[in-house]
Amino acid sequence: MIKSFFKSQVENFQRFIGTYDLLKIQSIQQESEYNRVKEQMHLKLPENVALSGFKKYSQTDEDGIIEEIFSRIPNNKTFLEIGIQTGIECNSLYLLLKGWKGTWVEGSEKYCKAIEKDLGGNSFKDKLSVLNSFIDRENITDIFKSSFDFFNSKELDFFSLDIDGNDYYIMEELFKSAIFPKVVCVEYNAKFHPPHKFKIRYNKTHVWDKTDYMGCSLQEYTDLFTSFNYTLLCCNLPGVNAFYIRNDFTSLFKEYTINEIYQPYRFYLSPITLGHKPSLRYLRDLLH
Repeated sequence: MIKSFFKSQVENFQRFIGTYDLLKIQSIQQESEYNRVKEQMHLKLPENVALSGFKKYSQTDEDGIIEEIFSRIPNNKTFLEIGIQTGIECNSLYLLLKGWKGTWVEGSEKYCKAIEKDLGGNSFKDKLSVLNSFIDRENITDIFKSSFDFFNSKELDFFSLDIDGNDYYIMEELFKSAIFPKVVCVEYNAKFHPPHKFKIRYNKTHVWDKTDYMGCSLQEYTDLFTSFNYTLLCCNLPGVNAFYIRNDFTSLFKEYTINEIYQPYRFYLSPITLGHKPSLRYLRDLLH
């Protein structure tokens, strides 16, 4: 009996070590491939902001891109991010830790309860507000207006949107309502390269079914943003997110064509693995 127990423990340990070694090898390979793609971009597009990418808490390399953009664009350190899940892997956690203030919006009640548990609440003076709401065309403008009240401001520096579905229609509604953040980050469907134009049909209750029927193509987004005086600045190297800036800031950056900027979806780089498991404990310390 004892012998059998120890044998099973040894086998479990061996499986653990084997899994650990495999993950380590995968991480090394991922880093190597990321650097290879980055070097290729550097040779062709040496001033592409995507070259500044790195990960702290973002899914891939968005943290570094955002930091570089706002090192050039004057800002009041305000953000609104929609689609943050538990908050530990999103585009604004790193901003919060650097003194920004903003609003998190998440449609899942389960995730919002996890955030509230980890942070010990859901509203923290003037630093962070957490809202549980499923986003559609009918409520997005009101959510923005309530965020402006929270910031005590009529302008937003950074808006990040990732709801895996009606994203295009949400942006269209915001623009029609004369809401123009300085910088917008949206997830695009990299399966369709320019000039292909695809977007899902609007469905108020749409939930991503894990297929390629999601969001819209980069060309579709770019045509929309361009019509409201925005410029496509870059796409991150894993081919997940596109960054647009208002045209009053384009002189601060080197402009490239959409075909130069487009990145295919490199699923093996998303998410980027990085060290220890992330948590909200640093943020909790900051907010209390």
